[in-house]
Amino acid sequence: MSKHPPQPRPPISIDWPAWVQAVGSVGAILAAIGIAAHERSVARAEEAKKDDLEMKSRHTRANRALERFQKVIADQLDFARTQQTGNVHPEIHPLPLPDEVKDVERDCYLMGEAGGDFLTVTNSFLEAQSLIKGDILLKKHERAFIEHLQNAQNMSNQALKKIREPLWRK
Repeated sequence: MSKHPPQPRPPISIDWPAWVQAVGSVGAILAAIGIAAHERSVARAEEAKKDDLEMKSRHTRANRALERFQKVIADQLDFARTQQTGNVHPEIHPLPLPDEVKDVERDCYLMGEAGGDFLTVTNSFLEAQSLIKGDILLKKHERAFIEHLQNAQNMSNQALKKIREPLWRK
């Protein structure tokens, strides 16, 4: 045993300024985390809105281009059918893809199935154009020419449905 009698423990003094500083530091850290999380969610929302606007813009351009292109296809198809029923073989000039269609083609990979159908339309149209040699469509190529144009016409209707789908979403 000890020679000295037990001494009472000194009263514990709380260092209040240190505790206030520690709690304040933790609060500041939590506030910084909260602010960063909020800023990130706002940035994500803005990016999603921007992506949605770009997608709608892309689909709107595709819709307009394809509607005009349908008229080109229909005119050439009518001309070919008229030629097929008669014995007259007037000149028929191969038509290039309109520039606006070429512009949309570059973005087709961003349009999912609608883009694939759009490319099918242009490919069918170009296949038909390749059958015209020297501004003349030979009788033996008339049927294939008309089939390619009909396929382009049918696929353009299908593509338009898929292109317009996201335009109606809010």
